[in-house]
Amino acid sequence: MEDHEWTGSLSHAGDIMASSRSHNNINSSSSTNINGLSLTLGPLQANNMASASMRTLQHYGMDATGSTPGNSSPLKANSERTAYNTGAIGPGKEKPVHETIEDVEITRTRRAWSFITWVLTWYLPSPFLNWCGRMKRSDVRMAWREKVAICVIIFFIWCVLLFVIIGLGLILCPKEYVWTMEDIGVHNAPNDIYVAMRGKVYDISEFVNQKHGLSSYVASKDLMLMYAGQDINASFPIAIRTACPALVPQKADPKYSMYLTAADPTTLQTFPFTHKVGVLPSSKELSNQAFYTQYVLPTMNQFKKGDVVWNYDWVNNMHKDQGKYWRIINKEIFNLDDYFATIDWPGNSESKWRFLNNHIENIFDDKGAGGTDITDVWEKIPWSQQERLANYNCMKNLFYVGKVDDRHSVRCLFTNYMLLAFACVLMAIVLVKFITALQFGTRNRPTPPSKFVICQVPCYTEDEASLTKTIDSLAGLDYDDKHKLIFIVCDGNIVGSGNDRSTPRIVLDILGVDP
Repeated sequence: MEDHEWTGSLSHAGDIMASSRSHNNINSSSSTNINGLSLTLGPLQANNMASASMRTLQHYGMDATGSTPGNSSPLKANSERTAYNTGAIGPGKEKPVHETIEDVEITRTRRAWSFITWVLTWYLPSPFLNWCGRMKRSDVRMAWREKVAICVIIFFIWCVLLFVIIGLGLILCPKEYVWTMEDIGVHNAPNDIYVAMRGKVYDISEFVNQKHGLSSYVASKDLMLMYAGQDINASFPIAIRTACPALVPQKADPKYSMYLTAADPTTLQTFPFTHKVGVLPSSKELSNQAFYTQYVLPTMNQFKKGDVVWNYDWVNNMHKDQGKYWRIINKEIFNLDDYFATIDWPGNSESKWRFLNNHIENIFDDKGAGGTDITDVWEKIPWSQQERLANYNCMKNLFYVGKVDDRHSVRCLFTNYMLLAFACVLMAIVLVKFITALQFGTRNRPTPPSKFVICQVPCYTEDEASLTKTIDSLAGLDYDDKHKLIFIVCDGNIVGSGNDRSTPRIVLDILGVDP
């Protein structure tokens, strides 16, 4: 009996490679070595092995001697024998490469994605990836770049969504510190006092605790609490010449004694004191003709909180339904009730009281025919820039009461509407999926799927109850038993904690197998 050696290996493509020193005496028994494991083959087994080897050679276009068609050179048996793609090569021979390379046309979409990938990962040079990431092959580096590009795109999308939710709203509707008169009215406690004066909001909670007035006329805190939550314009009137120096010359009011007549006399009774120039000769501040600009405004600006705002519908109601002289110019609201009350007062027949441009009087006194927002009409008034500025500054100092409240406009609520729309779409999708999942009436049980399924069950130290439950649940799947394979892997001959048998023994007992 002659010894024979058969060497076999399995390549990555699943091919079986074989080479033999000799094919003699194939009917005799043979000693075989496979990966260091010695086996003894009988005559029939050796014959089958040799036949398999011959079939394998023929599969690769070789005959029984190892020669290819058209090539008379047989495979060399000893020092130059070659195993197909096993790395066992003869002396001086290069390792053969058996790979199929297919040239596939690169599509336009692939080119665009590659360009985007490089744009998003240009800061990671290939030498760095080769050195740091151990990525020697270009296709591996490209695959890694594509993953990074996807992460960058996800990050950008997240930033866009964050901007839409937070940033876009701040751009369309910047945060403003504004209060309505209702908001101001709730700040009327001894330690929380807000007031409004000529369109501005002031917090005088700490100011009222300081000493005010004269020794002969003390402004106590209780008296000042009467101002809490109120519009205090009536208590701090401005001389017309002080407010409109470009429209009221010195000769018309040399002593700064021209004041507007209040359209609502009851407002004067709201406050205990009126701060007019000269009302208290013993007061140095009130004797100063610039009392309002030098004392009142600098002091109050230290406690300024923001602006007064009014709802447009409310202003329009004052104009159309109440017949008041409330108008809007560039979102600023002006109330000329006191002006028209002044020029209509019987004792004010002189022309000096009509200090505003006659175009302004005609626009405001429209008998309800015009609009509340007179911005367009204001821009079309035929006057010089200097005259326009003089009239506007006069109106701003005397008649300005605040701004239009646009916090509830479409511009400011756009992001809220958008998020609401997104939420509605998501809810609609969930609702549709829920409705489609409902089954109304009786329906036949669906036909079991015809696909094949393989279920792998790894076992280690589980007990019999857990294994039985798992196997039963897989066996109950709605697949044809002929199309279902349960592959149970017992990872070692282990006896788990609390078990009286090894895990493989438990599985065999569950399956009813007696090896």
